[in-house]
Amino acid sequence: MIMKTLDKVIDVLGKPINFNIMLASLLTSLFLLATNFLPIKYLKRLHLEKFLDNYNYIVLIVFFVSFFLLVIHISSRIAKRKKDIAFNKFYSKQQDSLFQDEEALKILEDLYAEHPQAVYLYMYNQKVKLLEQYGLIAKATSQAIVNMNNPHFPYILQPIAEEKLKAMHSH
Repeated sequence: MIMKTLDKVIDVLGKPINFNIMLASLLTSLFLLATNFLPIKYLKRLHLEKFLDNYNYIVLIVFFVSFFLLVIHISSRIAKRKKDIAFNKFYSKQQDSLFQDEEALKILEDLYAEHPQAVYLYMYNQKVKLLEQYGLIAKATSQAIVNMNNPHFPYILQPIAEEKLKAMHSH
């Protein structure tokens, strides 16, 4: 129960609008804390003397809480970005490895030869599944009449595969 609540709080604080609110509260509390270093005559003119006497501890709490929440938010963004970069590298590496695989390359070449027309491929073929999973081919339609004993489905090349195959054929 506590973990769910904590996850919800972190999720709410992770949104860009809340980031701006935390940044605004940090800057406002920093400004108010900085007024503590002004001479008394300026505090009286700004009518901040009573306010700071009564609420300075709250301003300090708001400053530290917003500061630490911003640090957590920024570090989680950095970690997410690093994770996304690592995933994109893995994804590209998997795509490249499929171009090195003879069976997968034959499927891609067959699709390229018939491009832009769809080619019927075996739905349950491992290479077809991998090519689809890594975004090199896609089903041409969401529905088709298939033989359930040995189903074929129409597939087309995705633009990234088409570009790589064009580059391979131009050399």
